[in-house]
Amino acid sequence: MPQDHDPEDWHGHRIVTEDDLAEGFTDDDPEHVDNPRYYRRRLLHGIVLGLLAALLIAALVFAYLVKTRQVVIPALEPQPTPVAAAPTHDPVAAACPQEVLKYAQPKDVTVNVLNGTKTPGLAGATAQVLKQRGFRIGEVGNAKLNNTKIVAAVVSGTSGRSKALTVQRQVPGTEYVKDAKRNADTVDLIIGEKYQIKKVVPKGKAKTQDGKLSCPIAVKAARDEAKKADASSKAAASSSARDDDGK
Repeated sequence: MPQDHDPEDWHGHRIVTEDDLAEGFTDDDPEHVDNPRYYRRRLLHGIVLGLLAALLIAALVFAYLVKTRQVVIPALEPQPTPVAAAPTHDPVAAACPQEVLKYAQPKDVTVNVLNGTKTPGLAGATAQVLKQRGFRIGEVGNAKLNNTKIVAAVVSGTSGRSKALTVQRQVPGTEYVKDAKRNADTVDLIIGEKYQIKKVVPKGKAKTQDGKLSCPIAVKAARDEAKKADASSKAAASSSARDDDGK
């Protein structure tokens, strides 16, 4: 009597069925069911995969927002090329030196006393007064002033500015005048029509602190000129704007 044929056997080979596969991958494996580490590992793997997916989605969303400029990152924005500030013109500094100068002792100052008026004897008398205060007297004579309606002009080169300050402290109301061509540190005191010898500071009473030279006339003229230039510039700009509106 022939043996019954096994439908899962084919020429001596076992055919793997769906039930076999389900049985092989079931969680009912005794090694897994009662093993908490197995489930913790599966849970950890799930969390990691979830985080990676979330990060990928967030990165894609952020990249889209940046590309569409809904989100702007300042560090990634093109920076404008810095423009050098236009140099400012200070009319006061151009007209009168503004640095603080050290007071020079009269014994170290050589001063030329010159008379810029028609009143005779002023230069000689003033030279005697200054000599009594310790100044070294150079030339005593006459000179021409462009503006005689002043107390006096104190003239020096760059190297003589400190000494010019000392001379100005002796004679109030003088106007400092810079002489760019002068190399020596000597100082000229050129007397004007408003000069009065009695107004010279008494001996030992002059201020000896460091300070700045005084150029009141030059500073006023420079400021007035700057105001005129500014007004002219504004008028030209206004005129140009009106012309543009009329086109």
